[in-house]
Amino acid sequence: MRLSRSMAQRACLARAVFLLCVPGLCAWSFLSPVVSKKAPRFCGAEKAVDARRSTALRASLSLPWRSQGALTDRLSDREWLRMYRTLGLPEDASRAQVTKAASRLRRKYNDDEDALQRVENANLWIMTRLLSEKEEALRSKQAANRLRELGDSPRRLFQKYVAGYIPPGVRQMIEPPTASHFKWASGLLGTFTLMGLCVPTQATNFIGLAAASAMGLVYQRNRPEPVKDDMGNVGAIQKPNVKEMAASISVVVCGTLMGAGLSLLMSAVLNTDFQVYFCPATCFILWLFSLFFKVYQCFE
Repeated sequence: MRLSRSMAQRACLARAVFLLCVPGLCAWSFLSPVVSKKAPRFCGAEKAVDARRSTALRASLSLPWRSQGALTDRLSDREWLRMYRTLGLPEDASRAQVTKAASRLRRKYNDDEDALQRVENANLWIMTRLLSEKEEALRSKQAANRLRELGDSPRRLFQKYVAGYIPPGVRQMIEPPTASHFKWASGLLGTFTLMGLCVPTQATNFIGLAAASAMGLVYQRNRPEPVKDDMGNVGAIQKPNVKEMAASISVVVCGTLMGAGLSLLMSAVLNTDFQVYFCPATCFILWLFSLFFKVYQCFE
């Protein structure tokens, strides 16, 4: 009796499931032609969109991004010319022209996947080249700025930490050297230093010559050439400025005394002869003074 009841319950459940499934199957069989008609159009459009999107991806994957060397070395000049001709542009085209030409050709070759791939490939190569040139120019500019800051750092450090303790009258006599002045001063003072080291017994004489050269460099710095006529004769001789001459002598005397003091200090510390350091130390101080000091137009 219990078995017959369970069988009856199962039979009722099966009828209920059948009654629920039959209307659903009928509805699906009725609507399936409509879905089948619309499905090909939708799938085809989706494939077309995917094809357009994947064209740029395939073109980008075709580029040897991981190859070594500069970008301009990866293609020959003929290949670069072909890339620009694909977009119908000259080789000096700007980024805006490349973008405009690529957009126009995408609309033109919308249904031609091969032509569209060539356009995308050329567009990627050219845009990458333009970006690489822009980054290279930016790096060069940054490197030049760093070198300029590095070259200007001694002057900024001098003005920040030293110039404030120097009297105004002496501060106006200090000026960074030019290239030509640096060559003249280095050549003269370096020659006398080398001669003093080669002939130690005549070091005092070479120091005197170095002091005279430093005095002339300080006095003549930034001074204009005398006016001459057509025959090469000096037209007007200017009288020497006593204050400028006295300042030049004072600068040279101070440099010589500083060189002597530095030599005494080094000989005392290292326990060696004074004459060993006197010539190079004094010539070095005179070289620095002749580089950075001037007297012209400082006492007007």
